[in-house]
Amino acid sequence: MARILLVEDEPLVAHMVRRLLERAGHQVDWAPSGQKALERFGEGYDLVICDLVMPGLSGLEVIRQVRARSPIPVLALSASVSARSQEEALKAGAQAFLGKPFEGQTLLAQVERLVGG
Repeated sequence: MARILLVEDEPLVAHMVRRLLERAGHQVDWAPSGQKALERFGEGYDLVICDLVMPGLSGLEVIRQVRARSPIPVLALSASVSARSQEEALKAGAQAFLGKPFEGQTLLAQVERLVGG
């Protein structure tokens, strides 16, 4: 399965997403901040799942920097499901956007689509 970098500043959300993905057979590494994510990025991931709103380095900036380094797929997560948030994430380089809260099966379907199954 896929090796995934999860960038999420909320520990409870990160724990839930990580468990869901690991149960589906994926290997998940958690970065609690944008800065930590960029420090780990060169470790050979198949997918980045990134929250947009975080203290310090924003998720949008993380996505831009990931995109500048690699064509790796990025799934953006946000509690803001406005059209503007989605547009900003896609313009920054995300391939997909998922609003919080989300159903576990929806997340898994997006992950499978982005990593090729």
